[in-house]
Amino acid sequence: MIQKGSSYWLKPAHNDKFDLLELASVQRAITNYVKILTGKEIPVNFVDPSGDSMTDGENIEIASRISNKNVDNVVGLALHEASHCLLTDFKILKKLNNVILHNYQYKHLFPNRDHVFLMTNFIEDRRIDDFVYNSAPGYKAYYESMYKNSFFNEDVNKGLRSDKYRTENWESYLFRIINIFNPNSDLDALHNLRKIYDIIDLDNINRLKSTRDSINIAMEIVDIVRASIIVERITNEDDFDKSKLEKSNKTKGEENDVSQERIKKAFQKQENFIKGKERKSSAISKKQIQQVEAINYAKIEKFDSKFEDREIKVHIVRKLTDEVVKSGLYGVFQWPSSLKGGEYSYCFEEGINKGKRLLKKLQIRNESVTLESHRLKKGKIDNRRVYASEFTEDIFKRIDRSNYKPLSINLSIDGSGSMQGEKWKSTLINAIALGYVSLNVDNIDLVITIRTTGDMWSHKGTPRHVPLLIFCFNSKNNTVHDLKRLTYYRLLGATPEGLCLDALNKYMDASSYYLDSYLINMSDGMPNYEKYLQEPAYKHTSKIVNKIKRKNINLLSYFISDGKEYSQKNTSKYFKEMYGRDAKFIDVNDINQVTQTLNKLFLSENMVS
Repeated sequence: MIQKGSSYWLKPAHNDKFDLLELASVQRAITNYVKILTGKEIPVNFVDPSGDSMTDGENIEIASRISNKNVDNVVGLALHEASHCLLTDFKILKKLNNVILHNYQYKHLFPNRDHVFLMTNFIEDRRIDDFVYNSAPGYKAYYESMYKNSFFNEDVNKGLRSDKYRTENWESYLFRIINIFNPNSDLDALHNLRKIYDIIDLDNINRLKSTRDSINIAMEIVDIVRASIIVERITNEDDFDKSKLEKSNKTKGEENDVSQERIKKAFQKQENFIKGKERKSSAISKKQIQQVEAINYAKIEKFDSKFEDREIKVHIVRKLTDEVVKSGLYGVFQWPSSLKGGEYSYCFEEGINKGKRLLKKLQIRNESVTLESHRLKKGKIDNRRVYASEFTEDIFKRIDRSNYKPLSINLSIDGSGSMQGEKWKSTLINAIALGYVSLNVDNIDLVITIRTTGDMWSHKGTPRHVPLLIFCFNSKNNTVHDLKRLTYYRLLGATPEGLCLDALNKYMDASSYYLDSYLINMSDGMPNYEKYLQEPAYKHTSKIVNKIKRKNINLLSYFISDGKEYSQKNTSKYFKEMYGRDAKFIDVNDINQVTQTLNKLFLSENMVS
């Protein structure tokens, strides 16, 4: 069976509705289609539920309820708007009033300029859709779905077959012209409908090469409709026997149960589409729309971690940005304008100051050791030896330079609720200090992650608690300012220890001759997330830690304690089972020994040439 439309690339959802990650994925796919069609970077955004689907030539806004059932229709709508960006002259549309007034033949249509505008959009839609439909056959399924939804639905079909919209007035003409190519259309329903059909000439619509051509056809049609309505009023139905026409149409028309209200509603929807204002109710709120945008900024991925006989999806925030923090995504960050968001703001300055003190001791890592060897049989010619040489001795030299071995450090922090208070303050200050050092020492790369859980909007519209790994900082890409986002974190989550470490392992480099790779773990509790707890979770974490060690990644694990742990003996036992015998317990008041240990590590004479 040949797959068409989104069925070719979209994974079937467990429910008709998409969750936020799936919506973000659909949005990225639509944006890529738009880029392929137009060759331009045109953003596609979901807008407020009260908004309209439209384009201004530079942006595309989609206000639509998106689900598995109608995703093809939404993609088609976006491509339709994209084709406007590619082919429509928006400047001339903005000056349509002037175009009408300066046209000697049709300037009398100025009072009917709204109808000219609507008819222009209708003709322009046919022109650009024909171009894309025939030049990009891969998009046909999306266009067919869009037209089926807006122009070939059953209410419209019944309306065309009925005795409604057969009076010579603007509303009847608009309804009949908009649907003039529907198989159910009756070209004898209105006096000049067949003439208008011939003027549009859809089979040869590609004869229209510009928006101005569409305007000229639109003015011709509006002029015919206007004349028909005027004649109708003047002759007072004497020019032709309208009663016979209506009677004939009633005979030919289908007597059906569709109400005038339903037909009018379908007609209004078509008008909005043609005007570029496709209004629909949205499945997501304004806040959730912001979160969809934040997901795309954050490059969120999912990782399947195997635990016992099932797979648990870990959500990975690959890039922490201000948009992610402001959106309230996962409920784990708070912008500093609120009291809670600024609770740990002072830790930033303290961390930077500590980093500056640490950096003074580490400047030696930016230096290299040079060894110059002379009187060699091969290598580079030593100019000083050539001058004095009788060419009976060795005149070559070699210069060897050695640098400190690069360090790749992953600092992974437990972000569960139990870390609040002095634990988090001390951890935060030390993490920011290390971040500052990594930005100023050439051969130290640092990645800071937080392991926690967060709330994700589910298919049913209710929050779903998920394991969460957040990449908060990367010295290769971030700046000192980005370290400040660590202070916006809210400690509300659980402890999905091994699940998140399993996901992190995917992104850590293995140690080699040219690189020393380290994982530094800082936590204060045992695994605890829904059914992921106690001994099965301890064993799973231990298994993942061993998996990491097999990549020759050095592990430094610290248990941050405030002396209030309910069972220090058991906690120590299980913590060492998970992380190895070298795992250390550190009092919250003595957490500086973490940076002291790292200081010694940074200054160790591990040289590589």
